Parts: sequence; structure tokens; C-alpha cells
Amino acid sequence: MRVVVVGAGKIGSNLVKMLVERGNEVIVIDSDEERCSRLSAEVDALIIKGDATKLETLRDAEVDKADVFVAVTDRDEVNVLSCLIAKQMGAVRTIARVGDPKLIEVVEGLGIERAICPELVTAKLLSDVVSGGYGVTELLTSEGGFKLMDVVVSPSSPLIGRTLKEVSKAAPCIVLAVGEEDKLFKPSDDWVLKEGQRLIVLVKSEEAEEVKKLLVS
Repeated sequence: MRVVVVGAGKIGSNLVKMLVERGNEVIVIDSDEERCSRLSAEVDALIIKGDATKLETLRDAEVDKADVFVAVTDRDEVNVLSCLIAKQMGAVRTIARVGDPKLIEVVEGLGIERAICPELVTAKLLSDVVSGGYGVTELLTSEGGFKLMDVVVSPSSPLIGRTLKEVSKAAPCIVLAVGEEDKLFKPSDDWVLKEGQRLIVLVKSEEAEEVKKLLVS
């Protein structure tokens, strides 16, 4: 899958690394030279320094050939505008990060397939923590065959006690974040899976049931 990611900050960098690890062709756009240089040294991806709201930058990234165009900078106007332009240029699917939850309906009404507010994901985790229990909630399902799932690890999971690398090998999913109390964090390589932890995972739709069995069975 060919993915263009706008934004090489914390969220963007983590997303790029995960996508590259899964064998996707990734192109990154960021206006900051230092962030571009840092990410270029860490991943095998095409890094373009430029303004994602400008046509010449998007042409350089060949967004017309993108299966997915994701804009995750900390500026709503950049994310929304770049997605709108990319859509017009031929990107199959566009996803924009927005800081204001009130913008989600408006942004999706403009034709952007998905607007995501990180604060809402955190709120969802908080809500589930209060409710308690183990299980799986499907947050998003893409037409491209992927699911974003919120998983609460059960005490019977055979993967408890495994490291991030071991979990990723055993379960066909990418652990995007771990939720504890009121915070989400990107797990380190030596992170160990525990009972009751909340995971935000990305999984192929056809492998979702297998992941559920391994983490919640």
C-alpha cells in the first residue's frame, strides 16, 4: 500500500515507522528540516521537506498515486486543506487529524473520509475504564481492509508477559498505543503486556478475530 503522511512530529513519526515495518511504501511531508533529517535517519521512506498545502509539494509526493493520504500535523488548517487538495488530485482515501472534536462532522462533510481527534480516543478509553471489563471495541473500519481496535487484555490471554516484539510476532497487529489511567503512550521495545491493559491496535480486517482470541480469549 502506498501511503503519504503529512507531519513528522511524534504522532506522524510513530505512524510512519509502523507503516514501514509492515512493508508499506511511505512518503512523508514535513516543513521542518530538523524533523525531516531525524526521521530520514530512522526509516526507509521518502522524506520531502515542504508545505503540504502547496501543489508542487504534493506533486513531488505523487499523491495522485496514494492509496491513503494522512495528515497528522498539529495544525488543523494544514491537515484539512492538504487532504482536500490530495483528494482532488486523486488520493484514494484521506484522513485528517483535528484538534477540535467539533470539526469532525464538518471535515467529513467536506469529503474527507475520516477526521480523527486524538482527544476523543483518550475519552473513549476513559469511558471504558470507568465501565470496566475486558473486550474489544472497533473504533474505525477502513474500506482498505483495516480495523482500528480498542482492546482490553483479559487475564487468560496467552500473550501476557510478552514484550512488544513478541506480541507483534504472535498477533498479526500493530500496537499503536497503550492506555493507562487517563493517558495514551507509545510502548517501548521492552514494554511487557499485562492483564487489564488497554491497547489501540491496527489490524487487517480478515485477521481481527485471530487478534481478539489472542488478547481477549
